[in-house]
Amino acid sequence: MNRPEKSPDIGARLKALRKERGASLAELARATGVSEATLSRVENGQSLVSAHHLYQLSRTLGVDITAFFEAGGKTLAGGIRSICRRGDGVPLSTARYEAQVLCTDIAAKHMHPAINTVTIASLAEAGGFSRHDGEEFLHVLLGRLLLVTEFYEPLLLETGDSVYFDSHMGHAYLSPDGRPVQILVIATTEPPK
Repeated sequence: MNRPEKSPDIGARLKALRKERGASLAELARATGVSEATLSRVENGQSLVSAHHLYQLSRTLGVDITAFFEAGGKTLAGGIRSICRRGDGVPLSTARYEAQVLCTDIAAKHMHPAINTVTIASLAEAGGFSRHDGEEFLHVLLGRLLLVTEFYEPLLLETGDSVYFDSHMGHAYLSPDGRPVQILVIATTEPPK
């Protein structure tokens, strides 16, 4: 059964989680490094939130990132599985890409899969590099992707190509010709041990 094409109200969930913990916007801003103005705009639905900021917010608030998508997700345990049929991903719009977040019904998992559609063509348009704890795997499903990182030369990936990298290294996904590029991204949120 397909879900309606409606993004989750991440701002409302962020506000509820913040208030449950008795934290002010200023306190959350100090703890995450995300400006108070940005947090306010996200909570009020006036701004999109980046995946990087979602990771920071989930860690600071002590919740799994799925708390922003699904209320009451099942905790990962022996024997649990999650099935996400074609078209059933939870839509998420960010300033960097459009995404379908997959398997959001399981909380406290180490991997976070999504299918992203990238159309931005420059690092400036992306707002600079993204970085977060953990590791990232991406596979180009359709199109050509330019992966720009802070320690390597830009890498052009074609349909069927993959790359695995340390997410703490600054990185950005770009479309070299402005055409939509569809990629499967699987990110972890914990640093390697």
